[in-house]
Amino acid sequence: MRSLLALAALSTCICYGQASSTITLSNGVHLRITASFGQAALTTEMYPASGDSFYRIFRDASGLAVFAYELAVERASNDTFQLTARPAEMAFAKRFPDIDGGKPTPTLDATQKLPLLHSGERASVGLFKSLATEDPVIDTIEVRLEASEAGATAGARSGLRLAGLRIFINGKEVMAPGPRGAVAGQYVMFYLPGHGGYFFSTEAPAGYANFVKVGTIEGKRVKFTLDNDNFECMADQPILLRSGANSGGGAGSGELWVYHDPNYRPQGNWTLGADTSARAPQEFFAAASDSLRWWLS
Repeated sequence: MRSLLALAALSTCICYGQASSTITLSNGVHLRITASFGQAALTTEMYPASGDSFYRIFRDASGLAVFAYELAVERASNDTFQLTARPAEMAFAKRFPDIDGGKPTPTLDATQKLPLLHSGERASVGLFKSLATEDPVIDTIEVRLEASEAGATAGARSGLRLAGLRIFINGKEVMAPGPRGAVAGQYVMFYLPGHGGYFFSTEAPAGYANFVKVGTIEGKRVKFTLDNDNFECMADQPILLRSGANSGGGAGSGELWVYHDPNYRPQGNWTLGADTSARAPQEFFAAASDSLRWWLS
């Protein structure tokens, strides 16, 4: 039997094996999840579940799921976040019917709320023990609110950065309320009210055939054409990040793959600014991540 550990607020657990995932939002929210699993041969995946939550899935070397749960991240106030770990139940089973070879995927015994987190604090979820190595598997979640653009680019070795973005469609600037802070990661996106979501990559993402190579990056400028509309995006900092040049130097150029979802609508209040009563569908926001699964199923 895969035994579950207690859910508790802990400091980061240092083990032999670790895998981390990050996301940055233009409202200054930086979320980092690190899975510690000792010497076990595991991989992690994330898929959107609801407006405030996503599924965390752990697979073994054969590719079968050995554990899954739902993690909700809710912005409780200006500088506090409520994290809730939930069992992956019927909705998960219907969405991923064969993820564990047709068997029910092991999950948490019950819903557990973590203590409210302030910026820079961490909480950990004890999940299970590896059958092969008996190593405990723990997810550690850190939420930070960045006060400067420099913090948003920390740890981004290569990929894309959007900072202070201004958007022009057919030569006319599109104005929308919302934060314009810096985001940086392997993939970036922005949501424009009335237009939907735009998702960007510096190469053709595997498994996402709807991305098309229609754009170019030149220093602080991005140009692309979609649906007979010409887009030009101007940033405050170089957009293309290179390994070893992630602190702002080296304005590079390159090609851009773009996917537009006109029906994309933001959900969940942790993408909002400090005023959590604001309506997200009326607000511009940008985000960056090391996985497209943060936004796209």
